[in-house]
Amino acid sequence: MATIQAIIVETDGTFRETQIENSLGAFQAVVGGYIEGVFGKVGTVYVNEEGLLRSLPFNPLATLFANRILEQGVRLHGAALLVGPADTDGYDTDVRPAVVDYFTMEG
Repeated sequence: MATIQAIIVETDGTFRETQIENSLGAFQAVVGGYIEGVFGKVGTVYVNEEGLLRSLPFNPLATLFANRILEQGVRLHGAALLVGPADTDGYDTDVRPAVVDYFTMEG
């Protein structure tokens, strides 16, 4: 399976760039369960779809990104995985350099 460049955003505000296998199992391992995507033109944020039900900690940095950049009105809980937008075949792509820059400036 191919790998893609991604950003993992933790609930404590820390984040890191990583290479991750572009697979459901790898994404689920990051968020600790079933994934839910928050989609936008510049990328996708994946979180645990049961984050609120499981009382996972609020993720302010991922929420700010999803609301400000992806223009979605959400409140995200638990670790978040950020990847690039889907390609024409529906596969996630590398996180865009501008998104990496955004986190470097915000973090």
